[in-house]
Amino acid sequence: MKFVLLIILFCVGTVSAVPAEVDDRVEYTTSLNSIASIVMNWYGSLITTNENVSFAATEKKWDLYRSYYPHNMTQIHITETDLTKVEGSDNYQFSVDSLVSYKNTTGEHSQLISETFIFQLLPFAQPIIKSISINKVEQKEVVHTIKFNRAHYKAREFAYAWIAYLDGVEMMQATIYADQWLDKASYSVKIGGDVIQGSVATTLAKRKQYLAKGGHLLRSLDIKKIAGKSNTFILDLIVEWKGINQTGKPVLAKIHQEIEYKIQDNNAWHVISIKEQHLLPDIAPWAGLLC
Repeated sequence: MKFVLLIILFCVGTVSAVPAEVDDRVEYTTSLNSIASIVMNWYGSLITTNENVSFAATEKKWDLYRSYYPHNMTQIHITETDLTKVEGSDNYQFSVDSLVSYKNTTGEHSQLISETFIFQLLPFAQPIIKSISINKVEQKEVVHTIKFNRAHYKAREFAYAWIAYLDGVEMMQATIYADQWLDKASYSVKIGGDVIQGSVATTLAKRKQYLAKGGHLLRSLDIKKIAGKSNTFILDLIVEWKGINQTGKPVLAKIHQEIEYKIQDNNAWHVISIKEQHLLPDIAPWAGLLC
């Protein structure tokens, strides 16, 4: 069964365009977001060679998989993705086309690499990479940018893990460094004239009356440095949520989150506060699988 982007349904018109099977939405978003977080960590780890690498079952094969890619990579630009569930199993196939920039003794170079990840993913669990295969490698013109660097992938690794956690994937807590901040950070939500404020746990519990069952998808991400605060940033997210509220009524939400965090000396993220505001929802189709 191949997942088809549910965003196509938005062209129909109003909130009533919510899919009939909310469970499909939950399965799709939890699978996509948790897999995307692992993939972002994978590419970030390829760019950075001075960090410990741990990918569960694939850890012993890291040197083999790393040999598939050029050395001294400066950036990896993901250009196309596709997610497919493998029939009759708990495996998912995630296909990625990426433009890889790297340097060697002859100068700067770029390659277009098409590859396929096979993930094992049980419901609400952390995905495990079972295998990676390179389908095609093609030389391209040099790309002069470092936008898609380690920091680019670190932010997306956190963002996808966070919204997977919002949808119930508790196993993503380690990826978001939850043990360091989850019981300490403040979390406020503004929906129309209603305001919810408190700890992450209490706010999420009250938030469920509005967003009871469904799933989040990341639409945009930006990072802003906070002036006057050392290593402190705002992760600015626009997230779409689709599902039902506590009374079973279909809901389509456009959510703006500002996550203030500080990068610790060990590169872990310590979240200080989360501010969330619900905006007027969009009904336009969404171009692209990942942000």
